Formats: sequence, C-alpha cells, structure tokens
Amino acid sequence: MKKLDGIIKQAKSLIDAPYNQFNLDNYKEKLANAYNISINFINTSSKAPIKLMSGQHKHAGIVYSNKRKSKKTIYLIGKGVLFDAGGYNLKSRMNTMKIDMAGLAIAFGLASYFGGDVVAYCPVATNFIHNNQIIPGDIIQIGKKKVEITNTDAEGRLILAEALTTLDIEPNDIVVTIATLTGAVEYAIGSRATGVFGNNLKLVTSYLQSSEKTRELSWRLPMWDYLQKKYFRKRIIKNHDSGGVDVLPGATMGAMFIKQFVKYPNNWLHLDIAGSAYDGIKKKTSGQPIKTLIEFIKRIR
Repeated sequence: MKKLDGIIKQAKSLIDAPYNQFNLDNYKEKLANAYNISINFINTSSKAPIKLMSGQHKHAGIVYSNKRKSKKTIYLIGKGVLFDAGGYNLKSRMNTMKIDMAGLAIAFGLASYFGGDVVAYCPVATNFIHNNQIIPGDIIQIGKKKVEITNTDAEGRLILAEALTTLDIEPNDIVVTIATLTGAVEYAIGSRATGVFGNNLKLVTSYLQSSEKTRELSWRLPMWDYLQKKYFRKRIIKNHDSGGVDVLPGATMGAMFIKQFVKYPNNWLHLDIAGSAYDGIKKKTSGQPIKTLIEFIKRIR
C-alpha cells in the first residue's frame, strides 16, 4: 500500500487546481502522474449526459483504473465534473466550482492506495453553457430510463447515473458513489459533514463507525419510501424536482435519483461530500473523507 499522507496530498493538489491546469485536455495524464496508476478510457454515447454536457469533447467519458477482478470488487464511482458553471441554469457564484471533481480525485487516490479489488470508475465532464447540448425541458435516455431535464445545475446525478448503467458488476460487488452533489446537504447537516445514504444498514454502520474512528464528521440521511412512490415510479423521471407544495429534502432527492440506476441497491452506499470536501475557512479542499473511506474499505473487504 502507498502512504496515506501522500495520497491525501495528491488528491488535495488535484482538487485545488484551477480548470486551466486540470481540464478535459490533460486530466488523464495528471491523474496517472499523481497516483502512478493506469488510466483506461471509455468513449461514451453521444446522446447521453457526459458527452452532451461537454459539447462532445473527445476526452469526456468514463475513466477507470486497472481491474484485477476478485470475488468482491469495491467500485468507487466518483463525480468528475471538472468545472461546474451550472449549464443553462447558471450559478450565481462559481468561484469554488473547480472542486466539483473531488469524487474523481478521491476515487483514483483510493484505487492507487489499495490496488486490486478497489476500482475507480468515474464519469468525467464539464458543465459550461457555450458548448452544452442539454437544455432545460429536454428529455434524454439514461440506460433504460427517460429523464426530463428540469435543472441543468443538477448535472452530477446525470453523469453518475450514466456511469452506473455502464458498470458491469456482480451481486457480491460493492458500489460507492462519491460526489459533491448538493448544496442542500450543507443545510441538512452543516458544511463539515458528509451525508451518508444507503439501504444496507451494515454498510452504513461500517461507514459511520469508520467516521467516528477517523474523526471526520458524517451523518446518515434518509431515503423515504413515499418519495420513491411519488417522484420516481413514473415513465419519465425529473433530474430535479421542486415538489410543488411539498418541501423536498434536496440531498435525499439527489441520492434517490442515483439509486434508480444502481443494479444492486443493497450493495450501494452514497456519499454527498458537497460540504465536507471543502474547507470554507481556509478556502481549500479539506481532504475529507479520504481517511474515513480507507478505514471503511478495510472493514468491508
């Protein structure tokens, strides 16, 4: 295994890099050099979110680390939006949006640290306006599901969904999605904690215990059945739903959207790191939740 401090340092360096230094033209080489790891590339469908968001850029797609298949592989699906301007639902503030690829950097760092049965499998895109081919009101196909685009700034769940539909997994495999997904998670649990979602109580408990050991804050958030019935049992689902008269929990809705594309939901854990990955006081990435994930993976391998 590689040294933990080195993995954290490299991840923080990549996450803090501005887009003109870490972008669609050079990210594969930067990842490979940072972690001394092989980078494999899947050129995804021109009609699916990764390519549509990125203006069909040749390097927008899915990258993954070398696979050495075991009886139980742990797949880390890290969100890799290299810069998020919000698309046509333009953000009012975006000076920190270079960190929207924190999930990608963390996933490859952990794959480098463990090797073997821990595999990074990450969608990589941008979310600008000038080349974005996803417009509010569009209906697109992701896997077997139709999705109405109601907000182009709810883009991370789209590319994670696309990655999950292309992932070839077995029933014993574990999938962990890692994403700076929603600002709503900070309203729910504050800006220093990771939001944890999952059906499998054993997996969730293992993660929370790991969090306690490493002293990186985390908290389990719900995925209520009534939300599944009302918003996701439809022929066309929305990527972002305001709920009308309902007051909807934004972090939960993001996690539940992703869940619709998970092949084995009982073997899936979702981490919303939109708050915990960034230190707002120091104005730099925090390195969270790398230590917790390492402890968690050691427990479940």
